[in-house]
Amino acid sequence: MAGLISALDFGVKQIEFDIRLTRCGTPIITHDESAHDYRGHVHKICEIMAKDMPALGGDFARMPSARDLFAAIASHENSGCLLLIDVKDAGFEKMLYALCAEYRLRERSIWVSWLPEVLYAVHEIDPKARTCLSHWCQSPTLSTRAVHKVYAAKLGHIERPDRHYVHGERSGWFVDGPLRGRLREIVDWVCVPAGQISAALVENYHTDGTQVSAFSYTSLDAMNLAEQRYGHDAFFSDAKAPYESALINI
Repeated sequence: MAGLISALDFGVKQIEFDIRLTRCGTPIITHDESAHDYRGHVHKICEIMAKDMPALGGDFARMPSARDLFAAIASHENSGCLLLIDVKDAGFEKMLYALCAEYRLRERSIWVSWLPEVLYAVHEIDPKARTCLSHWCQSPTLSTRAVHKVYAAKLGHIERPDRHYVHGERSGWFVDGPLRGRLREIVDWVCVPAGQISAALVENYHTDGTQVSAFSYTSLDAMNLAEQRYGHDAFFSDAKAPYESALINI
């Protein structure tokens, strides 16, 4: 939370955070589906109760709830910061949307997910909600497939899956080239791996106003070069170096 407040104080214009749900359905801020307790033991987020997190310690001691995070953002004077809400579990969209609305953050939010289930559900709740599909646009490597369930689009189409509930899974979709069909009509953004982006892909998405972001860059030079080559709209990095370089150049 201290890092969030510092970023808001600095005046950042976009913040991305990941939400997963505990066994009891409490939304917490964390990326991975598992975490270590203070003894180094691994627990799946979907198998622990929120009330047990303080006693587990370790990684769990550093995971704020989505409610606490939304409250902190809503009360901060940086009211122009855009929120990229990356939802890692599906089936909880009504609750998450209501929580976002409770803190009057709907207009500042983009709903991001690797799960089309999430994006279809959010669109059903609010057709005006902005959404972003993260996807692989080239076949994932064996190392990626070793830790992810990989689903494949059919000729660029991802129909609404029959399942609506996904809890504790690490997965995503491979779209061979640009997205097509109903999901393409719904999303406002796509987010693809930096090593898979191409000028042709960006150009295709831009034909109907779909914006393109890419992850994850490790240097400011790499970002600048990618912008020149591909012309995409946004860049994601979870490394410190690009931000430190940007601060030096201010």
